[in-house]
Amino acid sequence: MEDKTEVKQEFVELRAKGNSYTRIATKLKVSKATLIAWSKELKEDIANHSSIENEALLERHSMAKHH
Repeated sequence: MEDKTEVKQEFVELRAKGNSYTRIATKLKVSKATLIAWSKELKEDIANHSSIENEALLERHSMAKHH
């Protein structure tokens, strides 16, 4: 089994990509209450990861549009 740090990192990535708590809870086998607590604890990490995801998406879109 993954350790808690790895599970939290996967949670951050999934949440930053817009996945629901229900979907993440099922995937990670963690309760929604725990995910909500992690969300509060890791709010800044999720926001940063989301920003990075958005920048990458915009870059891919820009490159596709350019070609």
